[in-house]
Amino acid sequence: MPRRNGTTTEPRGSALYEVLKGIDFERRELVDKTRGVGLFDLVKDKAGAYKCYACTLCERTCPVDCIEIDYCPEFDELPFDVEAERAAALLTLPGESCGANAACVMGEQPAGFVPEIDMKLFDPVIAGIRAGSGLVEALHTTQDAYGYLPRVALENIATETHLPFSRVFGVASFYAQFRLTPVGKHVISVCMGTACHVAGAPLVAEAFAQELDIPVGSTSPDLLFTLETVNCIGACALAPAVRVGDEVTHARMTPQAARKLVRTLRKKEA
Repeated sequence: MPRRNGTTTEPRGSALYEVLKGIDFERRELVDKTRGVGLFDLVKDKAGAYKCYACTLCERTCPVDCIEIDYCPEFDELPFDVEAERAAALLTLPGESCGANAACVMGEQPAGFVPEIDMKLFDPVIAGIRAGSGLVEALHTTQDAYGYLPRVALENIATETHLPFSRVFGVASFYAQFRLTPVGKHVISVCMGTACHVAGAPLVAEAFAQELDIPVGSTSPDLLFTLETVNCIGACALAPAVRVGDEVTHARMTPQAARKLVRTLRKKEA
């Protein structure tokens, strides 16, 4: 330190420096990760306990949106509701949170349970990547094989392409044509194009949702039906049009016919 008249002159910085210089930071890294990955800072309070200073960086950068910061010390902490937490855990996918894993340990199958996938179907994806195909092409090939993009497949794509998993997941979640959850055996697509919309497509979609007891954009618990809306299926003259799977198109659909179609498909499955 420079000395002037026998005294030590303390360096002065910005106002932010003056605020932060007294905070005790500790560098932590995630276990089993390369150096520098997952690095974050913890702050100690006056009693020496670690505390979060609510920068929300973890919430904003989480690749799977599993972090939500909503605690406010100004309000009393709510008691832990075991039944409510258990019900919430059963709505998550295995590996998506510790709650779902806890439900599996308890011998119960979560509502969104995803069975193990056949990794042999993933071999063409690996071969394509090694032959020079890009990320989007690999995602398309994976979805063609499984009907959706399993998390384990995304992790393998990230490893094979030498990309962070967050980037692979970001691309998969950005484009609407990619599915991150399993689809039902019968995918019902209700056209919402101009011609179909005017002809009553919203009422048809509502009838399907009521008969299947699921909202638009979701899959029935028995994995038999997935209900979705699309912008066009190329059958404006048949409006309102509905497509089941990739080939069968039903013309001039009505709410009553929609309910009848669901019952017919269920009878075939029975």
